[in-house]
Amino acid sequence: MAMNDQLMEPAFSALTESQLHTIEDLLSNDESSSDEELIEFFISEGIPEASARQALAWRDRYLTTIYLNGHTPIHLERDAWRYDPQAHQFVPV
Repeated sequence: MAMNDQLMEPAFSALTESQLHTIEDLLSNDESSSDEELIEFFISEGIPEASARQALAWRDRYLTTIYLNGHTPIHLERDAWRYDPQAHQFVPV
């Protein structure tokens, strides 16, 4: 089970840390794949389709925001921290 699953969206609480890392890495870095391609890849990594589809709801945010490792919307939705370039530090979302 993923750490801190009591704070995590139910769609993600049963995923492993490796699966969560895969989701967040691709959401943050893959600008060229279509949503359907990402879903297919997530499913091939053992991520349930419902979780894969839910992850896409976060895609725009992950592409445009730098989150503090371990304090991301998928891991800790209520305690996510983003980088504020004006303040040069991470701040609560």
